Amino acid sequence: MLVLAVPTAVAKSTEEAAEAMTERINAVRADHGLRPLKQAPKLMRSSRRYVKRMMRNDSFSHGSSYRIPGFRVSGEMLAWNRGWKLNAGPPVKMWLNSSGHRALMLSSSFGYVGAAPARGRFGGALTTMWVVHFAAH
Repeated sequence: MLVLAVPTAVAKSTEEAAEAMTERINAVRADHGLRPLKQAPKLMRSSRRYVKRMMRNDSFSHGSSYRIPGFRVSGEMLAWNRGWKLNAGPPVKMWLNSSGHRALMLSSSFGYVGAAPARGRFGGALTTMWVVHFAAH
């Protein structure tokens, strides 16, 4: 049984939420004996730009060819939930229940992460979206 010892409090700002997402992902990695990922400003910016673009365009799909200068390997996870709560717990739980997302989150190939949420209307309803970018040098 996997037990996470990370608080489930809802963040007050998108910056707090991004930090909470990184902490949540690193807690999962620690439970599996993996080293923590470091936040990378370039990945924080790329995830923030992409989540805002999806929200603005009322779309939800993986970036077909994003490249982050200075990194050789990259991966991406997306999530959305109805409402405005900036809670990292539900997306991480969903990703852990998906074999592909779980493998990405637990990959030892990555050393860096950047996460960003955005709140707005998606499909006409109040929604919070997440983008997490992973990378290695």
